[in-house]
Amino acid sequence: MERVKVGVIGVGSWGVSHLEAYRGLPHAEVIAVADPAAGRAKEISKSFNIPHAFENYEQLCALKEIDAVSIVTPESEHLKPVVAAAQAGKHILVEKPVAHSVADVEKMITAAQQAGVILMPGHLLRFETRYALIREMLNNHELGSIASIQARRNRTKGNFKKYARAHPIFAVAVHDIDLLLWYAQDRVRRVRAYQRNVQGSETPDLVWGIIEFTNGVLGIIETTWLTPDAAGVFSNDSLQLITDQGIARIDLVDGGLSFWLESGLNVPDTIGAPRIRGHVGGSLAAELSYFLSCVMNGENPSVVTAEEAREGIRVAVALVESASKEQDVVIAS
Repeated sequence: MERVKVGVIGVGSWGVSHLEAYRGLPHAEVIAVADPAAGRAKEISKSFNIPHAFENYEQLCALKEIDAVSIVTPESEHLKPVVAAAQAGKHILVEKPVAHSVADVEKMITAAQQAGVILMPGHLLRFETRYALIREMLNNHELGSIASIQARRNRTKGNFKKYARAHPIFAVAVHDIDLLLWYAQDRVRRVRAYQRNVQGSETPDLVWGIIEFTNGVLGIIETTWLTPDAAGVFSNDSLQLITDQGIARIDLVDGGLSFWLESGLNVPDTIGAPRIRGHVGGSLAAELSYFLSCVMNGENPSVVTAEEAREGIRVAVALVESASKEQDVVIAS
């Protein structure tokens, strides 16, 4: 296989980022898009000169020439297109969070296994150089034994209007849950979470979570949707990992690049999906490139697996329950 023919299911803003990232990769050819919003798929297909456009994913999955799909639908609408794609023999990359329940993830895994197709979750931070270097040093026993991990992932008030459809644990903090599991390499024993509704929405806009692993490692996650839009800061993110031999720190507040303009400060995305020369690069492009290589070589992903995503969802569900009930939640082994 010299080129993987790809379909993108769900072409909102992040789905278009997938499309643009694929277009910059030499081994991918996007030949179809699907989106239930009236006229959206046709609009995107015309803009990007894509031959096929559909309003439902079943029609896209029925195209025999498609080898693989990116599923970039809203968080609660992943299961059905994953199962349909698997049954049609398509390899699958499904965006995070893969589901809102462990049961749905297990259904996805079963469908992929029965069909003999790849199912890869879209945890792009595993492909971001700084986060990956920490895992590399842990693998090489250069950092010692982990004592604690603290992660922050805060977003703007303006973005909250768009993503308030999902609890912040699923919308944003699932990234850090995945990182903590990746670094600790252990099961979570107990969680305790706290949430607040600072802006008066039905969905919390501030969440703190404490995660206790069975090996004694402690994790703390923070996520808010309270950064002022006028601050011009794309992401207020950081991570600090403390071991018995040292500390690893990541601080992405300024992203290494800022523009000081008459209109105010602008800190662009240089990490996840930066647009350069008409294509999307960064971690998203690295993630999709890896997915394509797995498809072309007939190999199941090892950098990130569906089984790992299932454990992340298990922890996310427990954190949401803890915040709602205002009590510790023990996760059964």
